[in-house]
Amino acid sequence: MANKNLDNICEKVILFLILVALIFSPLATGAVRTMEFAIVQGLIAVAAIFWVVRIWGDPKHKRLLLPPVVWIIFIFIGYALYHYLTADVEYTARSELLRLLTYGMMFLIVINNLYKSNHMQIIMYAVVLTGALIAIYGIIQVIIGSDHVWHFTRPAQYLGRGSGTFINPNHFAGWLGMLLPLCLSYVLIGRINLTMRILLGYSALMLLLGIAVSMSRGGWISTSMMLFVFVGVIGFQKKFRLKVIIITFLFFTAISIFFIKSDFAQDRISRANTPGTLDHVESRTELWISAYQVWKEEKLFGVGPGHFDHRFSAHRPPTLQSQPVRVHNDYLNILVDWGIIGLILVAIWFSTLAYVIKRCWKYSQRTASDFSKKTSNRAAFVLGGTIGLGSLTIHSFVDFNLHIPSNAILASTIAALLTSFIRFATESYWIPIKITLRLSLSIFICGMAGLMIHQSIVQLRELQSLNAAQQAKSFPEQIAQLELAMKREPNNHETAASIGEIYRIKASSLSTPNTPEMEKAKKWLQRAIELNPYDAYSHARLGLILNRLGQTTEAEKMFKVAEELDPNGYMTIAYVAWHKMYIGGLTNLMTAKRYFERVSPTDNPEKGLIAWRSETSATNLVNQIRAVYLPYIKEQLQNLD
Repeated sequence: MANKNLDNICEKVILFLILVALIFSPLATGAVRTMEFAIVQGLIAVAAIFWVVRIWGDPKHKRLLLPPVVWIIFIFIGYALYHYLTADVEYTARSELLRLLTYGMMFLIVINNLYKSNHMQIIMYAVVLTGALIAIYGIIQVIIGSDHVWHFTRPAQYLGRGSGTFINPNHFAGWLGMLLPLCLSYVLIGRINLTMRILLGYSALMLLLGIAVSMSRGGWISTSMMLFVFVGVIGFQKKFRLKVIIITFLFFTAISIFFIKSDFAQDRISRANTPGTLDHVESRTELWISAYQVWKEEKLFGVGPGHFDHRFSAHRPPTLQSQPVRVHNDYLNILVDWGIIGLILVAIWFSTLAYVIKRCWKYSQRTASDFSKKTSNRAAFVLGGTIGLGSLTIHSFVDFNLHIPSNAILASTIAALLTSFIRFATESYWIPIKITLRLSLSIFICGMAGLMIHQSIVQLRELQSLNAAQQAKSFPEQIAQLELAMKREPNNHETAASIGEIYRIKASSLSTPNTPEMEKAKKWLQRAIELNPYDAYSHARLGLILNRLGQTTEAEKMFKVAEELDPNGYMTIAYVAWHKMYIGGLTNLMTAKRYFERVSPTDNPEKGLIAWRSETSATNLVNQIRAVYLPYIKEQLQNLD
């Protein structure tokens, strides 16, 4: 009896922790920031530990559900570990590996602990109602013209678009797109009481309006396609035909009115074919072409987990001056980072999941072998969950929803619950947990959970120091906090580069070139280059220091590498131009003039490198070039003539 009570407690704790992760992550801007993801990572790790307690605490807990979908996850995690060990930038690879472990652990916990019908109901109600509230928040943002998400200010490019508690409206639409079919499915074919049916009906309307006000064209397309599929499947059943007709009429009437009345929505559509705008489809295709060029460097294994952004600069088109971080196509992103092998493994996983869903579809309706006779919550979840995942997979062709933690863990949870229905089709995937497997599984789970908890603590401690550095009121205090952050996380190349740049700026304000600050700047920038050899800015800034120290030959090497790493980056080109101007001489001044003209559109607008997104640093740089550098170079050239 005591063991059974312990098992029940652990089961409830696991359900609670998973619910908190599912609800907290979208509320916390998608858990894309370090602190929020560390919290989600910690929640899932603690849930995993309680799973181990269940394995040992209840003698009846003797079976483990391990269908082929799970084995593919284990294989991919093994492949990810190999990639991590061979990665060029350890910090970035580790961050990606931790995310994969978090999503994979979420899947394993749900499929083996939360597969009961009441668990499924609680999870479904919690995420759908949370989604409805977040959608209402997004609608209010559009109505009042708010540019805030909680206390954060959204980028200007998102003004006029609803993003709910997300920063990026596209990810907001992707998350809602998974919930809408699930919600509609329960409204139409779920076995629920009238009150809940009405509540879910209003929630479905809010979810639809949330997707609409997101102004996400990818979200519109994926949601529309999945709604047509949903209507086709449900409308085929006689009993639900009238309901489907009514709901379809109401929904598409609302959509039509929205597009007719919303000038912003019409403008979003028209700008897709308007060259020169940020919304033009060519901006995506240029990014995809660059991603293809990156992939060609490492076709089989890929360039490394999360390494696309590091390797992108070498293939940057002149019109795209920001760092994209992701490819804006999840499948191409997987191909670039993980290579052909990684993409094949992902394709096998999706195919296996589709096979499992197809096989268990008829068994999910065992309580309702025919829609026309009886409703079924099981069938409602299978239908709605499958179509919801379909919406995400379509949307991921034009965005990176699978790389957003809130979206990924929701998709992982839905996929795990769908996979768990295979137990109704066959008993062959239940594996007895004998002592050897119990020990091995416990060691694996505890090891992964321990790693996740340890990294969560490290990330939070590092973040504490970085935040303190931002709020520092003096140079020594700022440096002290950054160096403490570096001590807590010695492989963060961005922190090392920041310390080096701060020292460089401080040293540049002093009249004497050989100062302790200059030597420290040199040391920290060299450290940043060791940690991330693809950082063009650190190479260029180290070149500036070497110039100041009179080591022009070594400086020339640094600038040459910087230009190779980022040949079309406006900041890199400006650094190289400044170096040529600093050396002087007719040839170098002519070269500097050509380089500065590439950055500044003053003399040659068609060839100028204009920032794809508005950035303060870019604006300041161009203004400085216009006001100081180009006139100075022209004057020097006239004097030489």
